[in-house]
Amino acid sequence: GNPVRGENFFVRKHLIDKIWEQIESENHLLLVAPRRVGKTSLMFYLIDNPKKNYYFLFLDTESINNENEFYKKLLSKLLTSDFVKGKDKFFSFIKEHSPVIKKIGPNGVEFDTKKESDYFKEFQKIIEKLELENNNLIILLDEFSQTVENIKNDESERKAIHFLQTNRELRQSDKMNNNIQYIYSGSIGLTNIVKGLNAMQTINDISPIKIKPLSKKEAQEFISLLLTNVEFKINESLIKYILLKIEWLIPFYLQLTIQAIKDIYKEETPEIITENIINRAFDEMIEQKNYFEHWHTRLRTSLKGNEYNFAKALLNIISESGTKESKDIHDLAVMHKIEKDYKDILGFLVYDGYINNNDNVKIYRYNSPILRMWWWKYVAN
Repeated sequence: GNPVRGENFFVRKHLIDKIWEQIESENHLLLVAPRRVGKTSLMFYLIDNPKKNYYFLFLDTESINNENEFYKKLLSKLLTSDFVKGKDKFFSFIKEHSPVIKKIGPNGVEFDTKKESDYFKEFQKIIEKLELENNNLIILLDEFSQTVENIKNDESERKAIHFLQTNRELRQSDKMNNNIQYIYSGSIGLTNIVKGLNAMQTINDISPIKIKPLSKKEAQEFISLLLTNVEFKINESLIKYILLKIEWLIPFYLQLTIQAIKDIYKEETPEIITENIINRAFDEMIEQKNYFEHWHTRLRTSLKGNEYNFAKALLNIISESGTKESKDIHDLAVMHKIEKDYKDILGFLVYDGYINNNDNVKIYRYNSPILRMWWWKYVAN
């Protein structure tokens, strides 16, 4: 479940090519995918494998809950990056025009905290003077949507909207260098959050790129790589059986499944891997409550009162019955007195990887039987 780099990253060439096509078209991007699909790892891959004249700046913003703090950290990242090192003219400008910056060293930037500073204006002023020549700077903002939600919850909706507006201002400024682009990502849906703030105009210039689960072919290749240098083999029919049981083919579920099979093998050293062993591996995986607890935690922290009660009740019902029709979901929303907003909550549950209506727009089901079984065992009962 943690981000990976180097040889551990599973390259999906068609996805990488699609991202580079958008970058080279000078678009700003939003990586759209639920948690555990690999957005951060994908960002690291771009950093580690840049094309000529492209430079990447990465900032994880998950813990930031204040606009000024965001721009202060972004400015610090910029000034200590390899990209700006050695640009003497640039640092001369900073020394003359940015008295808030006292020192730039290997351990970061020392700011004059005695002065009250607007770090958005400082960042804007400095980045406008950044001489890129024929180079392109791509700023990667991971967990940006969480930052928007933090500001909304800890300060106010008005300040969250203002934060979105200043980000758009940077992207749209005539003075801003055309060679600077932004790529946003987050484990929660930025579109859902912004829609809830009635501020869609603040992100309508960002091109979404949807990161889908692995195809069956990719998942088979992924499992083959996970089985490199292990002492047992899993034949092709059993791999297909594993994929059928997982259903929603994200790396996280594939990794957990193979690890559970490895654990059984280490303990029992069976002569061959069988369907029975795979079934037991799934059972033991679901027993590990901490593997999936973040889905329930996310629900508790993001939704309050009737909204949380509705979402939990809906997931409880689907975990028992397998599916739920949209007309029944509406009736459930009426029961919880949120009939006006329940579609936004449905959108949240779909984006975050709980449920989908891919097979039939009027019927919702869990993305994976794994999460469904875990939810039924630990949350619904």
